[in-house]
Amino acid sequence: MQRPLRILHTEAAMGLGGQEIYIFRHMVAMRARGHDVSLLCQPGARLGALAQANGFIVHRLRMGGWVRLLRGIDRVAALVRSHRFDVVNTTSRRDALIAAAGARLARAPLVVRSRHLMSPVNSLLTYTGLPHRVLTVSRFVKQQLVARGIQEGHIGVVPPIAMPPQWHGVRGPDPWQCLQDTRARVRAELGLEAGDVVVGCVAVLRRPKGHMDLLRAIAPLCHAHPWLHLAVIGEGEPVMTELRTASQRLGLQRQVNLLGHRSDAQRLMAGLDVFALATHKEAAGTVFLEAAFVGVPIVATRVGGVPEMVREGDNALLVEPGDPTALTTALQRLVEQPELRRQMGRAGWDWMRSDDRFSPVGHCRATEACYYQWLEELGHV
Repeated sequence: MQRPLRILHTEAAMGLGGQEIYIFRHMVAMRARGHDVSLLCQPGARLGALAQANGFIVHRLRMGGWVRLLRGIDRVAALVRSHRFDVVNTTSRRDALIAAAGARLARAPLVVRSRHLMSPVNSLLTYTGLPHRVLTVSRFVKQQLVARGIQEGHIGVVPPIAMPPQWHGVRGPDPWQCLQDTRARVRAELGLEAGDVVVGCVAVLRRPKGHMDLLRAIAPLCHAHPWLHLAVIGEGEPVMTELRTASQRLGLQRQVNLLGHRSDAQRLMAGLDVFALATHKEAAGTVFLEAAFVGVPIVATRVGGVPEMVREGDNALLVEPGDPTALTTALQRLVEQPELRRQMGRAGWDWMRSDDRFSPVGHCRATEACYYQWLEELGHV
């Protein structure tokens, strides 16, 4: 690492989804590397509360509307000048308009726009007009941006961080045995029998995540195997109501468990037999890394950056989106073959412990490489 950097991250979102968790983990990891990291967000934002509770300096600014935009640009410019940030890293369109413009007005050495989504880019202003460079989470999204007209050399790729699981009270020298002990505890908490097989999904309940596709695909398997269960971890309407209604209509109330939001989602994942997510679009997908980290085999759709977050055929089975028969077949393979589940789960476990790209240190090194290279290119050594 070269000299420590003063970094300001900005985010306009009020909730705490995958993008915000990515930012928080990134901030924690970069601080551990010796960088001075701060956050600019809206008042009441859950990310701001989380960051402040973990000792970060949090600046708050209301965003949205032309009046706030113009006032916000001046406030950000003053903030950047007073704190002399080396890097201002924006995330969403609203904060990018305000913070990137303010940072450029204050002559910040490096202004970066992060891209965590795979939806089409409408305006290039917050990708080429205001920031100097762009960071994204997968090669897939990078190619999308290049196709949209952003210069390839101005885009860096930094995958998300996969955090090691916290076993909460389970101790021992053998991590694999700790996993097995946690698995037994979780399954007991969920009231599962020894022969039960659980397919689980962890994702915010939004229609593009494909929860209904997953329910329809697993329904015939549940009817054929009374010991098969589907556990859905996540919150969000109207999808929660749609899932509850559909499970009742299919006669699967006993086998479909809608657990809502759980702060211990990764611990619960250790109790699954299979992780499944039939997402329609995904820029990357940290949850696939977390499933691998707890030794759970994966069934997912081959979309966006998902193939970069798994090892297809090794720890994951991928199917084309919109193919319910293929999704049912992939689930059936793992549901009915315990030895295949064990082999693929162990393959993911071993991969997460041997590939440095998704570790906090590997993530920081990739980020630093982009920041330092771009600062040098822009004349700030």
